[in-house]
Amino acid sequence: MSALREKIFEREGKWILKPKNTDLRHIEIPVKFTCAQYRDGVIDGTLTLIEENHTQYMELYCLTNKDTIFSINTNLSGEELNIEPLYISNLSPQIITFIADYLKLKHREISSGTNKISCRFDVSNLKSINTTFEIEEGKVTFSNYKGDIWKEIEIYKKSGITGGVWIELNDEVRLQSIEAYKSLLFKKISKILRLASLSQGTHIDWASFELFEQNNEGVYSERRNIPSAFSARHELTSYLDLPKYFRKTYPNYTDNLDTDLGFYFAVEWYLESLNRRLLESKYLGLFTVLETFIYRFATTQKPPKEFILVKNDFKRFNDELGKLMKKHCDTLGICDKRLRGALKSNLKCLNRYSFKDNLTMFLGHYKIGYSDIVKNSKDLRVLKEVRDNIIHRGISERDFDDLIEAYDKVMALVQRIFLAVLNYEGSYRNWINKHLEIFKKDPNNDWIRE
Repeated sequence: MSALREKIFEREGKWILKPKNTDLRHIEIPVKFTCAQYRDGVIDGTLTLIEENHTQYMELYCLTNKDTIFSINTNLSGEELNIEPLYISNLSPQIITFIADYLKLKHREISSGTNKISCRFDVSNLKSINTTFEIEEGKVTFSNYKGDIWKEIEIYKKSGITGGVWIELNDEVRLQSIEAYKSLLFKKISKILRLASLSQGTHIDWASFELFEQNNEGVYSERRNIPSAFSARHELTSYLDLPKYFRKTYPNYTDNLDTDLGFYFAVEWYLESLNRRLLESKYLGLFTVLETFIYRFATTQKPPKEFILVKNDFKRFNDELGKLMKKHCDTLGICDKRLRGALKSNLKCLNRYSFKDNLTMFLGHYKIGYSDIVKNSKDLRVLKEVRDNIIHRGISERDFDDLIEAYDKVMALVQRIFLAVLNYEGSYRNWINKHLEIFKKDPNNDWIRE
């Protein structure tokens, strides 16, 4: 049996299958069901009609053709099981199968506000050896699952659950409900896995969550169907250095990085670009990361740096330019109203900082060097022209080797920005020379000379 199709959870029982659509909720179909989650993260199962008549089968057939969403909510030996949303994937007289997005199993509520709480997340595509680090609320430990899972991920080009993340909460963390713990722990795991994804250059996601009281007694579990598509792997820092990486970066990944720099969106674009096949598409993805950083930074400064002059000052400036433009158009004999209108409307663009200005303001604020990557203004202009050509003309208009060189420069700059805003210290994989070396955010002392 394939390691990716190994079951990590399963249940079976009897209950009523109900459509979730508002206008169809009167329909109830008694069924036997099986459900399971596998090492590839997929949640699926089978349904068997209990009452042997054609009416229910035809009802289910008609509903399935309408893309109806179903749910099963039942009690199994004192456990509350919810499977939803549920979609019929195959319907025939021989077998009815389904896939589901979520599977939630509640054993009981939190028994005491004084009990010690811990949790475990099964995660995909994570590679780790003896990674442990502290967070404000407790201790985090990564575990790596043994077996052929990594081999099959490479063979079948699919994602798979490769490890787990344990979070042991401090005694001071005492909440009163499962939902309160979920809210806290889901926020923590999102932050942890986003940093792990950045480090390992691959999409890392959680597939299951289990909440425990003291003595590892299960209270609640939640499983979700994660994307099974293969995610490329391009390590920025070695998985062997994960403990040091997290000790340096986790405390510096504050909510301000998301609000002020769009860090969350930047990481998503970065990972997406790594998985694209067309080089021009990869390039655009990386440039989007760069623009996310510099324009989010510009618009969240006080005052914002999006425009050169404030609105009233530029209005007066624009009015004066408009008068001069009219005079010169008359002198040059430009009488076409459309041409004159187009020239006048473009005057507004004068109040925006150039890409170069925005980039250097951002890099200067964080003291991120760039002269070893982007040598001069001409170098930077080429990078911007490649981006503009791809967007507006569909091609880079560069030889393949030149496009590779431009891509490598943008990648090197983007990776340096990520590590710099996290105040990372340690080794990283230099994208251009492909060597592991000590990270320096300003290797040529660009900003010391300022």
